[in-house]
Amino acid sequence: MGVKTGLWKLKRSLNNLAFRMSFIRLAPGSSRPLLPIAQFFIVGFTIFVLAGGLFVLAQGGQGLLNVSRGLQWVYPGDVNNQTTLEAVFSGLVYILGFVGVYFLFMSTRFVYRPKRAYGFLAFGMMLIAIFIISLYFVIYDKIGQTVRVRRKPGPL
Repeated sequence: MGVKTGLWKLKRSLNNLAFRMSFIRLAPGSSRPLLPIAQFFIVGFTIFVLAGGLFVLAQGGQGLLNVSRGLQWVYPGDVNNQTTLEAVFSGLVYILGFVGVYFLFMSTRFVYRPKRAYGFLAFGMMLIAIFIISLYFVIYDKIGQTVRVRRKPGPL
């Protein structure tokens, strides 16, 4: 038995193993039309949960807060609460980050078209950078600035 025959048998057995372990049994040659729809709903529900949608639904949050500086859409200095607008913004930013990761993945598909691959790679990295920077500013606004006041040592 040569190396090529052994590799071919290993590949065939692994393909058969993957087919036997699949939990969705379809007839050979048929397509999986519901798989992209299921993936879309799973990603959508994950983004909904990560953005705090369940928290807003359970709490019944406000849209805007009336603070001394005017209306604000995040709780200043409080990371344990969330407004409805903050949840919507977080959801949109998470979608932006997911699209950026998807573009990075698509850049690997165009390995023989370098111009298109670099375009997808650059656009995906730009979307991920926007995702990280915008969530950083939201968290920075929520935590608030803690200013330390240094006192001059004086007589006791």
